[in-house]
Amino acid sequence: MGPTGDGGGDGAGLVVIIVLAAAAVVSLLVAFGYYCYIRNKVSKHLNKLKRNNEALEKARSAVEEEEEGEVGPTVVTERGVQVFGFKQLHSATGGFAKANVVGNGSFGSVYRGVLPEGRKVAVKLMDRAGKQGDEEFKMEVELLTRLRCPHLLGLVGYCSDNGHRLLVYEYMANGGLQEHLYPDGGSCGGVSKLDWETRMRIALEAAKGLEYLHEHVNPPVIHRDFKSSNILLDRNFHAKVSDFGLAKLGSDKAGGHVSTRVLGTQGYVAPE
Repeated sequence: MGPTGDGGGDGAGLVVIIVLAAAAVVSLLVAFGYYCYIRNKVSKHLNKLKRNNEALEKARSAVEEEEEGEVGPTVVTERGVQVFGFKQLHSATGGFAKANVVGNGSFGSVYRGVLPEGRKVAVKLMDRAGKQGDEEFKMEVELLTRLRCPHLLGLVGYCSDNGHRLLVYEYMANGGLQEHLYPDGGSCGGVSKLDWETRMRIALEAAKGLEYLHEHVNPPVIHRDFKSSNILLDRNFHAKVSDFGLAKLGSDKAGGHVSTRVLGTQGYVAPE
């Protein structure tokens, strides 16, 4: 009976050893799996922190550069235009060089400019001081950021930086209609090169711009300074109405009355 008992004991011991070994292996596998899981989770967390830190660093650098006026324009998504720093527009116009002047008026001067991405623009530097200058600037920004019509001059962006007020428009290669109606600067001098068909198209497109302001905007917009120099022509002589600094919002009620005083340019307004 002794040998048989010893054999049974050895078999039981072997089973115990196998079970313990298997348990140890399973434990090691579980521990290794848990280690890999924790390591992967920690790695993802560290990568996320790294990306966040990089984003914060880029944002901090962008803010610092923007304060120095060395960064590109910021898109104002709620209005669909860009906000520029004065230094950016100073650079775009070659330091507001006289060679880049494309127009002058009581508001100031308009300069030809080129943005960093190569887009040509017209930059209006408003130098009219006081409340009227502020009101004209605010009116143009307010109107042109909400009006959408192919026959109105498009606003690319604006600048209100340390007392400087500038408006940035799409560039109209052929300037104002007045220059083509009176090439030598006087109503009796020079011969216009605009043919009849082009004149009719310009008149129709300018009229469509006014129709949009009067009939398709609520409340309607009264321009109050509609004249040939405020009708601009692109490279293909398509017309767009410009200069909304003197514009006024009309009544939003059908047949409503709007009181306004006579404004605009002398010779272009009705005598009454």
